[in-house]
Amino acid sequence: MASGGLPPQPPQAERVIRGRSLRLTRTIVGRATREPCLICGEPDPMLSFTFTDGRVIHLHGACDALWQQERAAG
Repeated sequence: MASGGLPPQPPQAERVIRGRSLRLTRTIVGRATREPCLICGEPDPMLSFTFTDGRVIHLHGACDALWQQERAAG
């Protein structure tokens, strides 16, 4: 998670991340990708978040929970 691959804030309607305004455009729940989980690198992530800048992140449910805890800890 320290690699910087994940946004520091949760995907919301609009956020400023690193000086850019991003808007979440789509969330997919289910195995919709062959890409590995961005956090653990294992296959079959169940969540995909797509931002308006084209960035897509894929996470397992447990990894998403870990990301939420990391953000809450600040």
